Amino acid sequence: MKAIREIFQLFFYTGWKRQCLILLAMLLGVAAENLSIASLWPIVGVASGEGIKPSPATEVVTRLLGAIGLSPTLGALLLFLCVTITLKFALSSAGFVYVGREVARMSTHMRLRLIEAIVRARWSHIISTPAGRLSAALSDEAERAQSAYRAAGNFAARLTETVTYLIGCLWISWQFSVAAIVAAAVLWLAVARFVAMARRAGRAKWRSVHLLSGAVNDLLTSIKSLRAMNRQAYLGRFASSQVDALRQASMREYYSEAAVRALQEPLLGTMVIGGFYVGYSYFNLGLVELIGVVWLLRRISNGVSAMRGAMQRVAIDGIAFWSIIRLTDDMAAQAESLHGGKAAHLSRQCEFRDVSFGYGEKTIVQSANFTLPVGEVATLIGPSGAGKTTIADLLVGLHEPESGQVLIDGLPLAEADLARWRSKLGYIPQENILFNDTVLENLTLGDQSITEEQAVEALRLAGAWGFVSALPRGLHEVIGVRGNLLSGGQKQRLSIARALIHNPELLILDEATSALDRDTAREICDAVRGLRGNRTILAITHQSIWMEAADRVLRMDQGRVATEPA
Repeated sequence: MKAIREIFQLFFYTGWKRQCLILLAMLLGVAAENLSIASLWPIVGVASGEGIKPSPATEVVTRLLGAIGLSPTLGALLLFLCVTITLKFALSSAGFVYVGREVARMSTHMRLRLIEAIVRARWSHIISTPAGRLSAALSDEAERAQSAYRAAGNFAARLTETVTYLIGCLWISWQFSVAAIVAAAVLWLAVARFVAMARRAGRAKWRSVHLLSGAVNDLLTSIKSLRAMNRQAYLGRFASSQVDALRQASMREYYSEAAVRALQEPLLGTMVIGGFYVGYSYFNLGLVELIGVVWLLRRISNGVSAMRGAMQRVAIDGIAFWSIIRLTDDMAAQAESLHGGKAAHLSRQCEFRDVSFGYGEKTIVQSANFTLPVGEVATLIGPSGAGKTTIADLLVGLHEPESGQVLIDGLPLAEADLARWRSKLGYIPQENILFNDTVLENLTLGDQSITEEQAVEALRLAGAWGFVSALPRGLHEVIGVRGNLLSGGQKQRLSIARALIHNPELLILDEATSALDRDTAREICDAVRGLRGNRTILAITHQSIWMEAADRVLRMDQGRVATEPA
C-alpha cells in the first residue's frame, strides 16, 4: 500500500483537475466496453431464436435501448455494440492522450521551475552545489522523472480500468467476481519481490549517475592540465568505477523487468484457463457467459500486469522525480533577496566602509575601507586566494557583508534595488562565457531592444569591430561552441563588448586578461583605459600592465585592503 500511495502522490503532485479528467475518461471508456460485452447476451439469444434470457447484463442493455426508443432487435443490438466499442476506443484514447499531454507539461514545468530556482538562488548557494548535480538534474534525471510520472499516470489509468472490469464481472456472477479478485491478488503478489529489486536498482542507478556526472564535469574542466602532466588516469579510474556501478545497477534493473515479463505470461494463461474451468464446472455458466468471463478475466489480468509494470518503472525512476523536486525546493528556499529598495545612482563614488565577510569560520575580507571615485581606473591586486573576487562579488551584491557597508553615492547597497543596480554594471570574468550562436546574440543575449547599431558601437569601444566586420557574415557569424572559432583575444573583446552594450556606469574586470599573451593583454588594457571618464573601472589582476594603467592601486593581503600610490 505504501508503494501505491507514493505513486498517487507522484501522479497528483502537479494538481488534481487534469488528473481527474484522465481517470474519468478511462472510467467511462471501460464502462462502455462493459456495455459492449453485456450486449453479447441478447445478441446471441436473438440470433439463435432462443430469445433474450433475463440477467443483470441484458436488463441494462434493454433499458438503455428503450430509453432512446429502440426495441431489442438484432439490428438495434448490433448497432448498440458498434456504438459502445467506438465509444470505448474514443474515451480510452482520450485518457491516454491526456496522460501524454500531462507528462509533457509536467516535464517542461519541472525543468523551467528548476532553472528559475537556480537563476534566483543566492550566489553562495549556487557555487556550493556541484555543477554535475545541476546538469544531471536537467538532463538524465529530468528524463527519468518524466518516465516515472508517465508510469504513475498509466498506473492510475490501468487501476481505473481494472476496477471497472471487476464491477463488470458482477453482472455475470458475484462468486466469479470474488474468484477474479483472488486470482488478481495472486498475480500481483507473484512479482512483488521483483518490484522491490527494481526499487533498489533505481536507487543505486541514481547514485551512480550523480557521481558519474560529477566525474565527467571534473574531467572536462581539468583534462587539459592533467593531460599536460600525463596524470589524467586518476579521473579516468574514478569515472570507470562509477560506470561499473552503473552497469551493475542497470543489470539488476533489466533483470527485474525481464523476470516480471517472463512470469506474467504463464500466470496470465493459468488465470484465464482456470477461470474458464471454474466458471463452467462450479458456477454453471453458459457459453456466452463463459466468453464474457474469459474476456473480462483477460482484461483484468492485462490490467494487473500493466499496473505492475508501471509500479516497477516508478520504483526505478521515482527517485529521480523526488530528487529534482527536493533540489528545486532547496534552490527556491535559497532565493536571493533583491531588496526592491531605492535606486542606486553612481555619480560620485563607490565606498567600502569597514566591510568584513567570510565563509563559515574563514574570514576572507576584514575591515575593508576604500573608495572608487567615478571616472577612474582602479586596480585591485594581491596574491591568489586573497579575496579579490570576493570584493567584486560584494560590490555587485552577490554577497552581503557580515559587518560594515558597501555604499553607492552614500546609499547602502543593502537598501538598494539590487536588480536595478546590477543593470548598471558590466562584468568581464576571466573565463569567457560565449555561446554557440551569432556574434549579435552573444552580445545582446536575446534582448530585442538592443539594435545592431548599438552592438557595432560596443564592438568599436572594445576594439572588436575590426575582426567582426571581417567575418563572412559579420554580426551574424556563428562563433562555435564556447567561441572556439575565435582567438583568445577576440573572445575577450567580445566579452568586453557584451559588458559595454548597455552603457554601464561601473565596469568590473576579474582577471580578464590573465590567460592572454602580454601584447594582447596590453591592447585590451589600452582599450579599456580609453573607456574611462564616464565609467568607473575596477580591474582585478596581478598583471603589472594594469597597475601602470591605473589611477589608483588597491592591494589586498590577508583580508585587508590598502591603497597604494599609482
